[in-house]
Amino acid sequence: MIFAWCLSALALLVGVGLGARALIDPAWAAKFVRLKADDQGGGQAEFRATFGGVFLGLHLVALVFTLFYLMGGVYLIGVMATGASAAIAAGWGGAAFGRAVAMWRDGADSKFNRLSIGVEIAMALAIAMPWLVWFLL
Repeated sequence: MIFAWCLSALALLVGVGLGARALIDPAWAAKFVRLKADDQGGGQAEFRATFGGVFLGLHLVALVFTLFYLMGGVYLIGVMATGASAAIAAGWGGAAFGRAVAMWRDGADSKFNRLSIGVEIAMALAIAMPWLVWFLL
């Protein structure tokens, strides 16, 4: 079970890193997700807010709960960490599902999208690992 928690923490740390990078460098985020900000100035703010702030905040809270639990925290923290991680994992899984639908319906089958689906599924499974282990046991 400790392996599952550590794997989840590592994947959450990746999410924190992606969010922090997008918050600091919205041009990098735009290039990373293959989108372009508009010329009205709101586009950069949107990249900082959604790909930066939301990503950073969600993953950071779940990571903090997970680390508290791993360092001998109380049972309640473990329950909170498991729930937060399950919700974030569902988001990663939903992203993979949405990308798969785009590949099927929009003809967006590309090497980039296939690789992205793999990464999104891996992140979903890694983040949800404590919940999956608990659920399957």
